[in-house]
Amino acid sequence: MTPTDIPPGLTPLQRVIYETDRLDLTLRDSIKLATARMGFFVGQHKYLQERAKIAQLLGQDGSPTAER
Repeated sequence: MTPTDIPPGLTPLQRVIYETDRLDLTLRDSIKLATARMGFFVGQHKYLQERAKIAQLLGQDGSPTAER
């Protein structure tokens, strides 16, 4: 993924979540990967909250993608 693929205006955590979601992993694995990349624990509530913010920024309906 190149930097031009990432929407502008995202926080570092939102960038990690955006990149992780594009890997099409399960929610649990996505959270684990985001936690490892950020260097601090990212809980499920925070992950889903930030994912909704990203969707809103991108002009989507804000509903999270189907969790596996």
